[in-house]
Amino acid sequence: IKTVWNIFGDLFVLLGALGVLLPILPTTPFILVAAFCFARGSEAFHSWLLDHKIFGPLIKNWHDH
Repeated sequence: IKTVWNIFGDLFVLLGALGVLLPILPTTPFILVAAFCFARGSEAFHSWLLDHKIFGPLIKNWHDH
């Protein structure tokens, strides 16, 4: 089941990255869902996402507020 969470996490990171480039896609919701998926699938990917220079602040801001 962890593999399924990681696949969904990868998919949502990809969609979030496209959201950075395409103004029609929202970035933050996709990255938040990716963090949720990685929290259940892979601690390493979850840590990578939290420490990412672009996506990390989005997640931390949402978590704090």
